[in-house]
Amino acid sequence: MALEILQREDLSLYVVAGVPKRFKKDLCELVKMEAKANGSAILVDNENTEWILAKLRATTRRSHEKTPASAALWRAFRALSAARYHLQDPEAKVQVQELREEVERLWAAASPQHGSSA
Repeated sequence: MALEILQREDLSLYVVAGVPKRFKKDLCELVKMEAKANGSAILVDNENTEWILAKLRATTRRSHEKTPASAALWRAFRALSAARYHLQDPEAKVQVQELREEVERLWAAASPQHGSSA
């Protein structure tokens, strides 16, 4: 079912926060009603959610919130998120996750969004 959804041309992606677990059922019913039984909704797993959010954060940050150092660290964070998603080896995933967390700490220290600069 998920593959069929992703192959559609009328696909939309929404990010929703702060809803209870039963929200997915309610959302699926709403989508089917609004789309006249031709729509579907899927819940993205945690790894894909992290990758999507990293991409959204990168595109929604304004230029004054970026320094060359924080921008480079943000690109590294996004690349490590993608690598972690694609890796099959559990040990490699753990190593990449540790690297990603370290890069995230460095980015937070270098980002004007967090009150310091590099």
